[in-house]
Amino acid sequence: MLPQNTKESVKERRIFRYTLADAWEYTISQVDVLEGVEKGNVRCLYFNTPGMHADTNVDSLIITISQNYIDMIKNAMLSHLDVCRYKEIEFPMVLDGFINTFEFAPKESFSNIITVFNIFAFRDAANVGIVGNPPYKGKEVLKLYDDISKILSDNGVDQKYLSLDYQLPRRPEERLKK
Repeated sequence: MLPQNTKESVKERRIFRYTLADAWEYTISQVDVLEGVEKGNVRCLYFNTPGMHADTNVDSLIITISQNYIDMIKNAMLSHLDVCRYKEIEFPMVLDGFINTFEFAPKESFSNIITVFNIFAFRDAANVGIVGNPPYKGKEVLKLYDDISKILSDNGVDQKYLSLDYQLPRRPEERLKK
C-alpha cells in the first residue's frame, strides 16, 4: 500500500509542439512543451543555415517552467478545443514561404496536428490573398498560438524559436545602422 502523501505521477508526454520549416521542408525551429518532466520541460531547437543548407549551426534551449504555466498552456488549448480540432486551413496565396506545424495535445485522449502554409499571412496587416471565405480558420489558429507563444516568451523562450517566418541574419553593417 502506498503512503497517502505520495503524489500521483504524471507520465511524460508532449502537450504542444510548434515547428517552422522552409518551403523545402527543412526544419528551421522547433519548440516542444512537455508535461510530467521535473526539469527541462520546454525544449527548443533552431537551425541557423547561412547558405544552401550547408554548414548548419544548431542552437538549443532547454528551460523549466512551472506546472502553473504548463496548465495555462493546456487551458488555452482546452478553451479553444474547436480550433485544436481543425483538419484543414485556408491557403494564403504566397509564393514560396514557410510551413508552420502545430501539434496540440491538451489531454491524453486528444492530439491533433495542423499544418499551415505561411500562417503569418493571416495577420490583419498582411497584404496577401487567401483562398477561402471568412471567417478564416488560420486567424483562429494564429490567435491560439499567440497566447501560447506569449506564455513561453514570458518564461524565457527566445523569439527566434517561436518565429512564424525566418528572418535572415543581417550583415554586420546593417546591424550598426539600428
